[in-house]
Amino acid sequence: MDYPIFNIPYQEAYTTSIEFNTQINEKMKGHEQRYPVWTYPKRTFVLKFDKNFNGRKQLEDFFISVMGQAGKFQFVWEKEKGGDGKTYICNFDTDNLKQDIFDFGFSETELKFSCIDDSVVEQVEELDFYHKAECESSINFYTIVDKIFTSRNERKSYWDTPKKSWKLKFEKTAKVRKQLEDFFIAKRGMFRSFQWTWKKELGGDGKTYTVRFDSDILDVDIDTFGFGELEMELKEVFPTSNPLSEVEKDEIIPRKLLKIEIEGGSIYILDNETLESLRYNGEDYIGAPLSFGEIKKDDTSSVSKLNIQLSNVGLAISGIIGQRGDVITNAPAVLTLVFLDVNTHSLLPDYKQVLFAGNCNNLKLDYEEASMDIETSLGGYEILAPVMKYRTTCQVRRFKDCRCGYTGEETSCDRTFDRCKELGNQANFRGFPQMYNELVIRV
Repeated sequence: MDYPIFNIPYQEAYTTSIEFNTQINEKMKGHEQRYPVWTYPKRTFVLKFDKNFNGRKQLEDFFISVMGQAGKFQFVWEKEKGGDGKTYICNFDTDNLKQDIFDFGFSETELKFSCIDDSVVEQVEELDFYHKAECESSINFYTIVDKIFTSRNERKSYWDTPKKSWKLKFEKTAKVRKQLEDFFIAKRGMFRSFQWTWKKELGGDGKTYTVRFDSDILDVDIDTFGFGELEMELKEVFPTSNPLSEVEKDEIIPRKLLKIEIEGGSIYILDNETLESLRYNGEDYIGAPLSFGEIKKDDTSSVSKLNIQLSNVGLAISGIIGQRGDVITNAPAVLTLVFLDVNTHSLLPDYKQVLFAGNCNNLKLDYEEASMDIETSLGGYEILAPVMKYRTTCQVRRFKDCRCGYTGEETSCDRTFDRCKELGNQANFRGFPQMYNELVIRV
């Protein structure tokens, strides 16, 4: 698709930022479980303009032509201004273009727009770049305190040892600044940990710490010739006792896929992903807004259902209904968990799990969202599957466990009622000896 090109000159001083989305779950004694919600980062540009009347009119006309936030356009990040020369597909971040108007129609304004940065990242070995000696350092504990103040005022430290944090400042040329950005992207913001040495010549203690970035956003102020100023916040983390599992955690991440199977073209959605598409079972799942709640059962326990919400901003769901009628109601739907190798963007073939499957019902539409339930009939049972198997032999899996109850000297059992009776343990037999081994019904 051909998008208009934004080629209006802007000031040499501007701001760009890189943003990831990491979910962090606290574990016991200060350990963490980190989960990357996005595969690619969001890059934002804030450009400044000072224009005469004709230049101001050019800005206004372009903003109107793409209809504010609604349209996409191409932006080339010029190398002469500290960029990488790549063309990005962007959207404005606001529907409001504000300008300060001065004498003779001159104006000053700034425009903010964003895109997904899927550039190939050059690997940077370590964060050993010179930074200003003036930095902010802190030592942190995590203490749990009674919510209500009393005479006892109970307190407990959640960590056995403190964690340190640092806020470092850098002033770099365009080339070195790009390396710092690449390092931040390679670590996926707060996601991946790494080794960092607090050098003595920069006021440190000379020790090497295991750290991660303490923010998913890296803001960079760029000036003439691409020189940049930026801050990086580092936070100490406690490394896992198993380094191999730490590597696997960093490289293999879960993703959820939704398929709604309808005639004339099914719907394939990749859960809230910046990756444009992911191929699974011969189909391309498109990254789009998708959310869902908990699995619920109705009052009679006859139906189990999962409510999901899909984006309808582009009127994709409304368009299907308008053209083909309500083909979504009663359509089969499957929510699947897969695992993605972030280095190759390929799925692990032997690791997948169906989280929920059923038929769509209770479709609701508005201009922003489509909501529906995926329902599975339970046939009136109160649980999804029986907790025991009905068979002639004993269902206890391990001889002499708490369910078996046998405490004698024998070391084996074939799980038959005769053997249980022989051991004098028939009161604890957990099978149905009178049941048919096989039953044929003639109709």
